[in-house]
Amino acid sequence: MASQEKSVPFRKNRKVTKLSQRLGVSGAACVLDVMLNDRPALVRDSAAFIVFLERILKARDVDAALVWAEIDERIRLADELRASGIRPYKGGRFRSTKLP
Repeated sequence: MASQEKSVPFRKNRKVTKLSQRLGVSGAACVLDVMLNDRPALVRDSAAFIVFLERILKARDVDAALVWAEIDERIRLADELRASGIRPYKGGRFRSTKLP
């Protein structure tokens, strides 16, 4: 897993608060696009979501490479479990919160 840094609370920041609101709206739009089966809108709204997320990460001085490393590690773990024939299930012995 990617190294976990000591969790330090962020100071409130008006810019980040506004970006967070816009990120939430973009995420909700993505969910709606999936429900409506609107592929072009999903692509457009997903791009907006990623842009807002990157802006928040930059504003909070979080290296995007750490986020991508965490995603890669989750995918690697899921592939490893599948290759071993372990299928995670809710309440089961091999359930993991690190699966994509």
